[in-house]
Amino acid sequence: MPPKRWHFNDDQDRFLAKHYDPTVRGRSEQIARCLRMPRWVVNRRAAALGLSRVKDRPWSREDEEYLEAQLHRASLKAIARKLRRTPTAIKLKAKRLGLRKHGEGYTASSLAQALGVDPHWVLARIRDGRLRATHRRTERTEAQHGDSWLITDEAVVAFIKRNPYDLDLRKVDRLWFLDLVTAWLHDPAEARRTPRRGNQDNVAKEVAA
Repeated sequence: MPPKRWHFNDDQDRFLAKHYDPTVRGRSEQIARCLRMPRWVVNRRAAALGLSRVKDRPWSREDEEYLEAQLHRASLKAIARKLRRTPTAIKLKAKRLGLRKHGEGYTASSLAQALGVDPHWVLARIRDGRLRATHRRTERTEAQHGDSWLITDEAVVAFIKRNPYDLDLRKVDRLWFLDLVTAWLHDPAEARRTPRRGNQDNVAKEVAA
């Protein structure tokens, strides 16, 4: 028997857009009950509509000073817990401030948040070989879903070069994306290896628009 296909009409999409909030525990279950759909269907549709990204609250000067002081002393997760933000928000803010924490990279989940997609989207591209990633060699057990992935900036850039139309630029974090692509375009070695540079400039301009 083929699996059931779930479809959303305009009224359901409006209901989802009005009530979906990834920061509220149990909200997706409540919506799923109202719509009489599985929770995973609701979450997948929310991601497709660009509703799953947590909107970051404004940064205070004290938050920025704490980030700058702790970035090379503590892990992103520890800083995120202290500032009550996601690790991805910490990483993106550090890059916007010109701060670098070498060796951290992205997990599948944090890259998904930056790209505005579901983590399964990222995992699928790791599995089919289009997105390079390595295991972090942590001690996570199978019960904890196994070892997490480490994805570098270089791997993300390489993926974008080979698959420029695989991203929905309306959903990506614009400042993060521009930081990533601009550094690549201004690298002379990359420029020599990328003869069709004009196309990439157009991508950056489209994100900035």
